[in-house]
Amino acid sequence: MNAPLRTSLSLALIACTPTPGPGPTDPGERVEEDRDRDVRGPDADAEQEAEARAAAQAKVDAAARRIIQEVAASRGLPVSGEFSVELISKDGVREFVREVMHEEMSAEEIQISGRVQAALGVVPVGSDGEQVLLDLLEFGVLGIYDPKRKTLLIGDFVDRGALGMVVGHEGAHGLQDMHFDLEALNHMTKGRSDLDTAKTFLIEGDAQASYLAWMTGSEGIGSIGDDLLETQADLVLQIQDGMGIPYPTLARMLQMPYTDGTRSVIELARSEGWGAVDALYAELPTTTEQMLHLDKLVEREPARPVNIDRAPLLDLLGDHEVTWEDELGEASLLAMIADVAPPFAARAAAAGWGGDRYIALDHKTDQAAAPLLVGVIVWDSAAEAKQFEPLFRDYLEKHKPNAHLLVRKRDKVLYATHHHDALGVGEPDAALAKAAWQAFSF
Repeated sequence: MNAPLRTSLSLALIACTPTPGPGPTDPGERVEEDRDRDVRGPDADAEQEAEARAAAQAKVDAAARRIIQEVAASRGLPVSGEFSVELISKDGVREFVREVMHEEMSAEEIQISGRVQAALGVVPVGSDGEQVLLDLLEFGVLGIYDPKRKTLLIGDFVDRGALGMVVGHEGAHGLQDMHFDLEALNHMTKGRSDLDTAKTFLIEGDAQASYLAWMTGSEGIGSIGDDLLETQADLVLQIQDGMGIPYPTLARMLQMPYTDGTRSVIELARSEGWGAVDALYAELPTTTEQMLHLDKLVEREPARPVNIDRAPLLDLLGDHEVTWEDELGEASLLAMIADVAPPFAARAAAAGWGGDRYIALDHKTDQAAAPLLVGVIVWDSAAEAKQFEPLFRDYLEKHKPNAHLLVRKRDKVLYATHHHDALGVGEPDAALAKAAWQAFSF
């Protein structure tokens, strides 16, 4: 359901980054004051503005080169390659992300991905999937690391309080690229969104943990309390309508790698050392369940396979065709039910995830605003499926009123969503449920 990028981003959708104190060479206030005075002066003409921007970039470049050396020492990854630093505007962020998105997905795939999100209630029905993602990232992105050009792109709009974090975080991505080849890692695996999101949890969580290791100085990451990490992770789950953040459920999905991923990486580094984090790049996590629960990551608990035979559904819906097949994963489900439950309840309900799969079907000649979506989630036990069921029902009733189906059988939850009359009068929920149970095997 996601649209992975080959870049690594710094997001600031809410104030959710723990900052134990100023880093050894935190450039934030000094560079930002210079840029405010030079670049943003109301009487500056174009030539002065260009000169000021060049001077500001030189300062950020120098600061980034100092910081990346110190982050490297804290993280235990030596600087072993070259990189460049550039300032980027918000318009530049939008264009860059759009370009990368189209490298990973065709225009048709981007469109259906957005329509699938609408079918799940993540974005409004009728939304333009590409514009939704661009709007949200333009709103929240502070910096980008581009592994193709080995370049740290730092927002020219970043304020003094965030600049040190952005440079430290993106510098950490530069170190990852030098040692683990981010360009090879940052590509999507079609039909395996949860696998891709698990990689994002690792990459972004490691970058933020590396920044925090630098910020804590000699005290180390052991000085960062579990309660602080938990609070910051739960703040993301509390993103809601009315906070000024567009598309709250999607925002939660995008932000979780920077908080929950960071918490997991720090827990692993504390218990087994940074070498155990390095080893994850050779044997990547395969589910967000692993990246949300350290014990499951250490044990490499696999997802339970869910297979789909399309024939029973296509026999029932002869005027439909399959246009998408994918997985949700624990993190996506958690981000969704956090819309209707407090963090502790949402986490408890999502924690028993075992595996899932869904397909999207469109009418062959009369495409609706959102496809018919049919999926099954398997749980580690019937009790955990029973705990999840009412919260997911609340979520669907809020976002897909009169346009959803939810049925539990022991440790499995079947769901379907459609846009009002997509099923037609002659296809009741009972027939759809029967065909769906025949279509999925475990």
